[in-house]
Amino acid sequence: MAPASIQLNIVEISNLPLYNRDLDENSPDEYIRIRQQIAKADGVLWVSPEHNGSYSAMLKNAIDIVSRPMGQSLWIGKPLGIATVGAGMAGGMRAADHLRIIASGSFINMPTAPFALNVGGLFNGVFDEQGEITVEAVKSSVQNFINSYTDFVQKF
Repeated sequence: MAPASIQLNIVEISNLPLYNRDLDENSPDEYIRIRQQIAKADGVLWVSPEHNGSYSAMLKNAIDIVSRPMGQSLWIGKPLGIATVGAGMAGGMRAADHLRIIASGSFINMPTAPFALNVGGLFNGVFDEQGEITVEAVKSSVQNFINSYTDFVQKF
């Protein structure tokens, strides 16, 4: 659904070891990999399910790894888009709000798109077994979000 003018790359975070400050000087290969991928990116989309009213621990771990070592955050200045999903109809809005707070912090300091994509009702057939969107209103929301995010990134 992304416009041809951008390339979206998924950065795998499920296999990241938990952030450990003691490893800043001798980082594991997975820390180095994700830092390199973020360094190359012109913009970033943080995508998270809502877990207990906030974003996922897995995403928080990735955010911490890329913001370190101290003074070497690779997030700073990268335009950020936020997309969340949730079982309720709010679609992870609380997670998106928390991510905005994190993005504005001094170690992250990312210009954040003033709009987010929040997809709710996950257990109501929004996606089929192949992960395809089945609800036209959601497809339209996703399309509008990615088009607007593309315009936002191009401003930077």
